[in-house]
Amino acid sequence: MQDITDAGFMSIIASYGPPDFFAAQYFRIHCQYCFDSHILDAIFSRPGGKRVVAQFIGEDEGYIRDACLALSETGNIDMLDLNIGCPAPKIYKKNVGGGLLRERGKIASILKVMRQNWRGCLSAKMRLGFDSADGFLDTFKTIIDSGVDYITVHGRTVRQLYRGGADIRAIAEAAEISPVPVVANGDIFTAEKAMEILKNTKCSGVMIGRHAVRNPWIFRQINQLKAGEKVFEPTLADVRGYVDKLYGNIKSLNSNIRHKDSRLKKFLNFVAVGVDPEGRFLSHMRRAQGIDQLLKVCDAHLLGSNADKRFNCGGYKTLVARPNHEN
Repeated sequence: MQDITDAGFMSIIASYGPPDFFAAQYFRIHCQYCFDSHILDAIFSRPGGKRVVAQFIGEDEGYIRDACLALSETGNIDMLDLNIGCPAPKIYKKNVGGGLLRERGKIASILKVMRQNWRGCLSAKMRLGFDSADGFLDTFKTIIDSGVDYITVHGRTVRQLYRGGADIRAIAEAAEISPVPVVANGDIFTAEKAMEILKNTKCSGVMIGRHAVRNPWIFRQINQLKAGEKVFEPTLADVRGYVDKLYGNIKSLNSNIRHKDSRLKKFLNFVAVGVDPEGRFLSHMRRAQGIDQLLKVCDAHLLGSNADKRFNCGGYKTLVARPNHEN
């Protein structure tokens, strides 16, 4: 979700029904680190009145210690997360994010420093392992022993990226032995799936990332299911309204960006897999040149005779949002 969850995007999600709290983009902590102003703005924005978790990614205990102390002085930030799960090769090759899963002792050392120098809520987000899940529970216990207040587990290895299904059974096994809350992540593509995972595991909650980009109503739908209420079913006209909000955010936060269409396509790649099973919108959207043509494609597929058609919140499984990543 890096380069996606800015203040404007989180505000859009909140307008459709916010989650219990949000997670900001990460701060990369190294010898020349700084607290990027746009990330700080997102954390302080409290979209929908909800808290935003700050996130660190890094491997040097000294810089991380200094960053913990400095972040404490920036204002009302009370939640901090260590990223031990990012699967992007450009990240794990630097031995940060998911790369740390190859060094259990390093994880313990970093979290010990964070726990000693951060008074607020401390959490970690991990995957099942780097290229194998064989040592998952040992790594999980190491993280728990480091004093985190809760832990989020994505049910894939780093090498899997987003291929294959998330292993919910492994997450359930971890939740069974955990003395702190466990949050499940991975393949939570509908509100029904979220409720299924909560029912079949001892997890305290779920974290939803890329599927909330496609379906910004998902948190509202989860709360409606929990309350036994009728679940909102968006139409393609509702999706067109969402596109307007996305474009509005692009214009307001990136006023000088040259290729606004490319930025909007970053989001529409996810949205499009729920529009039509044949993938016509996905294909036409990707081929559109310039923002004016792109918005006309959106009008053609989402309005007019298509406006009242139901949007597939879970997405059509035959379509791929991001080649080599989404399936």
